[in-house]
Parts: sequence; C-alpha cells; structure tokens
Amino acid sequence: MKLSFTSKIALGVISLFILDLFNIFFSGMDSNLNMFIFVLISNLLTALLLGYYIHRSTLTGKRLMITLFFIYFLIGHFNILIEAYVFNVTDRVQTLSQIIQGFVHSLIIAPLFVTIFGKWKLEEKQIIFEKRSVWSWVWRTLVGTILYLFFYLLAGFILQAVYPELHEFYAGKIPPFDVMISTQFIRAPIFILVTVIIIRTLDQNNLSKAIYTGLFFAILGGIAPLIIPNELMPEYIRYAHLIEVGFSNFLFGFILTYLFKQNLINPI
Repeated sequence: MKLSFTSKIALGVISLFILDLFNIFFSGMDSNLNMFIFVLISNLLTALLLGYYIHRSTLTGKRLMITLFFIYFLIGHFNILIEAYVFNVTDRVQTLSQIIQGFVHSLIIAPLFVTIFGKWKLEEKQIIFEKRSVWSWVWRTLVGTILYLFFYLLAGFILQAVYPELHEFYAGKIPPFDVMISTQFIRAPIFILVTVIIIRTLDQNNLSKAIYTGLFFAILGGIAPLIIPNELMPEYIRYAHLIEVGFSNFLFGFILTYLFKQNLINPI
C-alpha cells in the first residue's frame, strides 16, 4: 500500500521519538510528560524538514542516504555541540559523548527515512550546473563566512542588551573573544557546505530553496534541540537562544542560498 506524505511524516516522527526515548533512558535523564511532549514537537519539526528534503531531492538510494546523513548530523548535532563546548555549557566528555550519540542517531535515521519515503530504487534526476571558477567559489566562501560572523555577533549583542539574565548564567563561561571568533571560522564553512549541497540537490526554485535552507538552519541548528528541556540550560536561557539562533540562522541560510545559487544548463 502506498503511504501518503502525512503517513510517512508520522512514521518518521515515531522513529525519531523511539530513538530519543532510548537516549533519554540510557543517559539517565529525568523524564516526565512535559519532556515527552516537547520531544515530540522537536521530532515533528525534524521529520518535516528531513521528509521534505527527501521528497523533493533529485538524489535517490545510497547517494541520498549519505547526503541526508551529512546535512542532518552537521547541522542538527555537530555544529550546535561545538558552540555549546566553546561556551562551557558542556565539558569535553559531554561534548564528545553527544557528538558520538548524534553520529549514531543520524546513521540510523538516514537510511530509515529514505526507506520510509520510498526513494531507494527511483531514478535520479540528472541536472547539470553552469561551471564556476575557483575564485568565484573562494570569494563567495569568504563573504559567506563574514556574513555569518556579522549575524552571529549582531544576534549575540542584541540578546545580551535585551536579556541581561544571560550575564548571570554565562558568568565565568564566556570564552576569550579570539577563541569565540576563531570557532566560527569552523562553523561557518559547515553551514556553507550544507547550503551548497541543498542548492544542488533540491528540486525547487531559488526562493523555495532559500526558505528551506533558512528553516533547516533555524530549526535543526537551534529550535528543535533547544525546545527540549535539559539539565544543561534553564528554560529561560534555552528560549532566549531559541529566538536568537532561530532568527539569525534563518536570515543567514536565506541569504546564503542566493549567494551560492547556480544556473542550470538543463533546468528541472
């Protein structure tokens, strides 16, 4: 029986929820009905984003699985955990443990979602983009990195100005300015890499790609993980960062899509 898109999303949510339940019980975290509700909301947002990408991707089979794994792991786990480590929200052991956990989580979800959405044996859409010179890639990457630093610093300064409670939570945790900035030269290229992957594999027009990339960065890179209660951040800190990261990441992803867009030789 052929499943509807809604049914596939529902199966995706259930799969994510089961994995998260396993992680919660395995880690010994306190759990209650409130946490499970927020985990489900996070899972729904994640399933919608991943499901939409699979549904509209030009890739199929192993290539789709590998691509899905990388974009989900890099944005949904690795990038946000690096930031948590730099700001001393997690220590080295916690960060490494959660990165490994996220790696395994993504490794399970990628083939499972490709299976749920039935894209193992479909034929790939062959598209060819106009060639871009090395210099064109270089200057766009430099501009994209500077753009990320701008949004990162602007969002941080605004949040501190309107939300003084952050000073109390981060007292003694804020890293030296040079360390904080240099870390973004690692995180920004990861965002850029994922943007290029989405641009080149999503069967949509440029505006739709820009909106999707912005939502992908905003939700997987901030909103989905931050709405879930945890012992590392009190609720008022999580929600403050949720708004900050959600807004800045969306704008960054949206603009980045147009910065790196490429014309097609054979439009879809």
